[in-house]
Amino acid sequence: ETDEETILFDNTVGALQEILLDPKFDKLQTDFLDENCDEFDAESKENKLSYTKIFDEWTKLIEMFIDKELQEKVKGYSSEKFMKMVQERPDEVTGDVFDMLMSLSDFEEFRGIILAHKKFKQGKGINVLLCKGPSVKK
Repeated sequence: ETDEETILFDNTVGALQEILLDPKFDKLQTDFLDENCDEFDAESKENKLSYTKIFDEWTKLIEMFIDKELQEKVKGYSSEKFMKMVQERPDEVTGDVFDMLMSLSDFEEFRGIILAHKKFKQGKGINVLLCKGPSVKK
């Protein structure tokens, strides 16, 4: 592995952390979760077919937004290169960045986010958007 790769990896993770704090990213997630959270039922352990479609839309939406932002912010960035680097450095991606990447590939992680959002929307919980720590609805 070259120093150039390390610099690219560090720059990409840094840019990802910035994206997670971006109000545009916050709004993108909130709008999507608002539109889709009522479809999910916290009481039922059964996953409906519609959940898969919503999860696929979520993954595509978030990936496209992040990819576009990273291409603008990081010279030499490509998603293929970055995902390969992440696999080579599993211990170097933690916290919010890790959670966000997991929500794109792990349905149960996403289901947890959307159900928590539904609860928050009903005034019964905390806001668990990927980009923030928990916040209590006022």
